[in-house]
Amino acid sequence: MNSHEDEPAARRTPFAENPKTGVAPPEPAEPPATGQVQSGKAVLLNWCIMLAGFGAIAAAAYWLLG
Repeated sequence: MNSHEDEPAARRTPFAENPKTGVAPPEPAEPPATGQVQSGKAVLLNWCIMLAGFGAIAAAAYWLLG
């Protein structure tokens, strides 16, 4: 809602035309190189999560069909 104290819309500066503050945006992080090897703990954790998911799906299917 506008009030009588707001300046007219024609005088407002669009967001894209605001002056820059001189702060550079952060550089994007580099993606991991292809063929990069994960640590053993990360691989083990991924396998455990995957097996737990398959087990949960199997248990749910057994319960639904049962």
